[in-house]
Amino acid sequence: MDYQQVGGLFRATLVPHLQQAAEQQLQAHLEAEKFIPCLLQVVMGADLDMPVRQSGSIYLKNTIMKYWKAQEEDEKRFTVANSDKELMRENIVEAIIQAPDIIRSQLVLCLKHMLRSDFPNPWSSIVDKINVYLNRDEKECWLGALFVLYQLVKKYEFKKAEDRAIIDRPMQHFLPLLHTRCRSLVPDASFMSAVIQKQILKTFFSLVQFTFPLHLFSNANFISWVDLFLTILQREIPQEVNKMDEDSRSGSPWWKCKKWAMQCLCRIFERYGSHVVEKQYKKFAEFYSKTFAVPVMEALLRLMEQQRLGVWIAPRVLQQTFSYIGKAIGSAPSWKLLKPHIQVLIQEIIFPLMCHNDEDESLWTDDPYEYIRIKYDVYEEFVSPVSAAVIVVHQAAKKRKDVLKPLMGFCQAILTQSPGQIDPRKKDGVLHIIGTVADVLMEKSMYCNQIEGLLEVFVLPEFQSPYGFLRSRACWVAHYFSKVEFTNAELLARLLNATRVCLTQDKDIPVKVEAAIALQFLLEHQESGHDFIESHVTDVVRAILDVIRETENDDLTGSLEQIIRLFSIQVTPYATDLTRQLCQTCFQLLDVNNDTTDDDACKSMTAIGLLSSLQTLLVAVQNNPHIMEIIEQDCGNLCAVILQHGVLDVYEEAFVILSQLTLNSISPFMWQLFPLLYQCFCDDGFDYFVDMVPAVHNFITIDPPAFLSNPANMQTVYDMCTKILENENCGEDAQSHACKVLEVMVLQCKDTVSQLLPRIIKTVLERVTKTVKMKLCRSMCLQVVIAALYVNPIGVIEVLEKLTMPPTGEPVCSQFFSQWFKQADCVRGVHNRKIGILGLVSVLGRCAGPLPAYLAACAHEIVPAFLALFSGLEKAYQTKASVDSEDDAVEEAEEEDLEIEEDELESDEDDYDEDDAAYVENLAKMAGSHLGDDDSDDEDDDEDIELDLYDTPVDSDDIDEYAEFKSMLLGLQANNGELYAVLTSSLAAEQQQALQEVIMLCDRRFAAKQSKLLEAQGGFQFSHTLPHSFNF
Repeated sequence: MDYQQVGGLFRATLVPHLQQAAEQQLQAHLEAEKFIPCLLQVVMGADLDMPVRQSGSIYLKNTIMKYWKAQEEDEKRFTVANSDKELMRENIVEAIIQAPDIIRSQLVLCLKHMLRSDFPNPWSSIVDKINVYLNRDEKECWLGALFVLYQLVKKYEFKKAEDRAIIDRPMQHFLPLLHTRCRSLVPDASFMSAVIQKQILKTFFSLVQFTFPLHLFSNANFISWVDLFLTILQREIPQEVNKMDEDSRSGSPWWKCKKWAMQCLCRIFERYGSHVVEKQYKKFAEFYSKTFAVPVMEALLRLMEQQRLGVWIAPRVLQQTFSYIGKAIGSAPSWKLLKPHIQVLIQEIIFPLMCHNDEDESLWTDDPYEYIRIKYDVYEEFVSPVSAAVIVVHQAAKKRKDVLKPLMGFCQAILTQSPGQIDPRKKDGVLHIIGTVADVLMEKSMYCNQIEGLLEVFVLPEFQSPYGFLRSRACWVAHYFSKVEFTNAELLARLLNATRVCLTQDKDIPVKVEAAIALQFLLEHQESGHDFIESHVTDVVRAILDVIRETENDDLTGSLEQIIRLFSIQVTPYATDLTRQLCQTCFQLLDVNNDTTDDDACKSMTAIGLLSSLQTLLVAVQNNPHIMEIIEQDCGNLCAVILQHGVLDVYEEAFVILSQLTLNSISPFMWQLFPLLYQCFCDDGFDYFVDMVPAVHNFITIDPPAFLSNPANMQTVYDMCTKILENENCGEDAQSHACKVLEVMVLQCKDTVSQLLPRIIKTVLERVTKTVKMKLCRSMCLQVVIAALYVNPIGVIEVLEKLTMPPTGEPVCSQFFSQWFKQADCVRGVHNRKIGILGLVSVLGRCAGPLPAYLAACAHEIVPAFLALFSGLEKAYQTKASVDSEDDAVEEAEEEDLEIEEDELESDEDDYDEDDAAYVENLAKMAGSHLGDDDSDDEDDDEDIELDLYDTPVDSDDIDEYAEFKSMLLGLQANNGELYAVLTSSLAAEQQQALQEVIMLCDRRFAAKQSKLLEAQGGFQFSHTLPHSFNF
């Protein structure tokens, strides 16, 4: 097809009654050779209508994103032909240069995807093409080439330094050229000039965002770059731009240039030029401090003076400026320049921003829900000038001398004005400042004793203010002073009561939100205040739920969870109603029957919080079978809806609730959800297998007769685990969990699992023959077989003797035992060692004559394997016993940890903290490891501990591995002396001693058990000595 025909099809897609047929024809031609380049011709066809070209560009982008790179998991799927790829690579840069903006944005996305898979090989030539167009005299060529270069740099933006050589080489050539181009355009006030400058600044920022390539910059050329940033930051904005409305001004390329210049300065300073940097940047930081601390701060102060005089500054530029100043407060050279201006900066520039303003009032009145969304949007904090300004106030008050006292004097002067004179908005700003420095005031001996008076005189009255924003601010201040050590119990009671009244009775929804959060923190830190709220718990919970329904604000779910946790006894009588309300609110938020909307992410976050509150409620009532029986219907139905409709965002929470509902008993209703769990796994829950495991474990272990009553249940568990173990793309953490589930089922269902044992053993051993990166995964695979040996040694050995090792064809049996014994000292955890001992005892206990062939070759390793397991087991038991006492010690230490007043810095001191420096170093290492996809062979013992939490029948104290071992050894000594001699004759002296110690430990454990039994029966506690001698 030629491009005119394809263009005609895209034209038809814009006509409703022709759309479907045209799309089908396009799909039919998709795999035809040269169809993709033909799409590019349509996109660039100047004789075609713009809607047609735009439609074609979107189709081209989607096609490249989907079919450019072959998919390993689906080799038969269509992939763009190599000849078509070559044509696209030859023409995409020119297309980006020539295309109008509306088309270019789609082509850039095409380029981004192509670079991801094709650069540097086979597309290294793109660097030369960028160079050609950047060296031309046409600005249009510069801009297109810059879009391409930016995508190239973005590909390596977050790579480790050692992985960036491929981009550093061309950038060594391009950086001087970019600087020359940008510098030459600074005097040019045209739109095109501003757009090009913005793109150069964005490219520079992307280059230094994560790693600073020191070898690309000499001192001289870096100075020229900073000079360029400052020039752009301080130059005049064209008059025609100043006439635009504020939103248009912010979005104009002139202000975008200032924003990116400021962003480059901020990034360089905070990550590479400040007093706390990684080791490799120490010298650069010293150079930056000596060379740029003063000129940059002077430029920013001039910008702040413009703000003070009422000159409009784009919010993002203002935010970045405050962000830089907040960091610079800790730097001595910057602080020396900033210090004389800090009070003016706070009182005349920052203070007005911290006051309630016309825009806030308009939003509060017209759309309070949007007001709440903006005020509590975590992403808004990263771009808000007010949030950045607040940090400046806090850092200056906390870190520098002679800041807090005049600041508090400024606040007092406003607060002590007569009621008729004080501006309510200024009062809001003052309270905002006081709350911002609350932690500093509580640390300072000069102020900590005055805080209660401040709250009583200036904060409590505002809970009854006629202005909603002041009532909200009063709640906010109460939140930030929630850690105060109250000496006046009546004041605390009044504060809690006022906050509660705002939550339950206020007419303004923003006040209710702030009151709920304040109440959460007051109750968390003021245990003596719980009595004042206890009788109102029902009203408080109902009010919070109502606010959550209205606002869908996820911050409030923490408040609800806190109330449920602190007042679990009071909440229990209302658990049924509360559960129903929580579930109904979740249904409302998830709204599974409607199409997705833009605010789905916010709703999902709120739903996650509510489900977390539901989990807390279930913990509170889990020991009350009657209540659990009532509320499981609502909770189970909610989980069923989540799984049936594939609400992936809350799968993890739903699986936790399922595990809670099946923790102590499993009702017929809950058994109906087991097939649904499997169906969810098959449909879209494959990636959530680890989260499903606790619930699956409960279904196997809590009610074994019910589980075994349906033969399909064992097959279901086996199928789930097999799919995980056989999938090469599945992580080894999930595969370790799959092995654990199989082990649990083998041990729990030992009398009925025999028919599945051959398939289970074959599955796990096949996994071991493939690449295994984690020791834990290999260990767990072997452990399934060991558990099977414990349950049915004869049957399992028959299976092992029939299996062969690919590709040699050697029998698996001898290989398995040899591998097992060699890894005995690598086993972790109590359970793993215990089942290892019991499995080996079970195998040896059935040897009536000499060792079978599969054990004879490694006979000398058997007893050392036992000794390694026992040695580790004894230590594991000791560690397990000490965990609780260690936790108690930690809690006591935390309680005794007194708040120490932090020293303020002199003007010539840097705010240097060794912990901060170490944190930066560790953070860089962690980030580098993560971004480099570093697959470490080191396993975390926490994984073993986590899997140990899944109980099995052998974890019961009734099964004593020490007694089993001793009984087996005595039996061999008495009845099979030849085999006993084979096992023990080659032991070294220290091994003989270790074996003797194990036997003595067996006796001590037996004596201890007998003593406990006698004590429980009311008898006396005796000391037993049961000597046994073994002739080695």
